[in-house]
Amino acid sequence: MFFHRARRYDETVPEKLRQRSIWLTEPSQDPDYAESAAELLRDALGVISVQVVRSDHLLVNYNVREITLQILESLLTEFGYTLRTSLVCRTMRALCYYVEDIECTSRKHDQAECTRDAFITRYLRKPHGCQDRRPKYLRRYL
Repeated sequence: MFFHRARRYDETVPEKLRQRSIWLTEPSQDPDYAESAAELLRDALGVISVQVVRSDHLLVNYNVREITLQILESLLTEFGYTLRTSLVCRTMRALCYYVEDIECTSRKHDQAECTRDAFITRYLRKPHGCQDRRPKYLRRYL
């Protein structure tokens, strides 16, 4: 479900690209812990690139329309990687989850649709066609 090679994006399609940090706890026995986690994330659909900044820090670029930080981090924990649980990390993680959830559930903003709605509203408000020029109070009683 999660695994596909990262694909290149067409420049004409507006994407919601994000760059986030994922902090891992360092295990004492595995020196390639962060690199193996990065390889796992590179194969996920929607992930554009993953950089290993330090032995416990990953920098991930991804498309929010295809995958979220919550899915990426749950993928890591499912495969046995441990995320840092400091107060700052948990707060930033919760904030990112919330913002990406709002972005994914909000309706897509379409410029053509907004323009069409503006013309329809203007047309409905503007007097046009054959109209009775008498005042409203005279039209009601006749």
